Amino acid sequence: MNYTIRRAMMSILALSVLGLSACSESTTKATETTKTESADTATVSNFEGCYAIEQGSPALIKISKDGTGYAMQMKENADKAQAWDEPEMLDSLSTDDAWQYFASNSLNLNKSDLIGDAIVRKDKVMAMAQVQSAAANTNPFLDSAYVVMLINKVATIYQVLCDDTRVDMIKDFHHATPSTTPSASQDSTQSK
Repeated sequence: MNYTIRRAMMSILALSVLGLSACSESTTKATETTKTESADTATVSNFEGCYAIEQGSPALIKISKDGTGYAMQMKENADKAQAWDEPEMLDSLSTDDAWQYFASNSLNLNKSDLIGDAIVRKDKVMAMAQVQSAAANTNPFLDSAYVVMLINKVATIYQVLCDDTRVDMIKDFHHATPSTTPSASQDSTQSK
């Protein structure tokens, strides 16, 4: 009797394992199909809007459509007469060409995570790309639909409401303490 029960248990266990692996394969196939379909339908990037490097902070970058391309404006410091500088045209790059700006990153970002074209400043110090919603939802390092490369560092960038709020670039951002500002470090090296 023990032998019969043991065989029945082993059969049930074997069937359970087969059933679970079959469910796992169909779930994986369904997920892959969904990712492929969403990748196929979301192939056009839209950058129009304002962006900040910290959530909840005022807009620092404004991207607008200018004819067939994009133009970028940076927020001026509070002591300037205008809130935004003059628009500067941006270049558009395919995902393959833009990947050179995002390949070395700490966000676990893959080329397949990017949507459509990316935009880049003519001096190449900034590039921006839109991220697949599936990547933004599943990658814990991506908490935004956009990534930016600023002076060879890749980070998320947040789309925020456009505003003309005046900002003091040094005082208004907690990460820009006097010890990290270029003028403070130059002053301390000159006094030594």
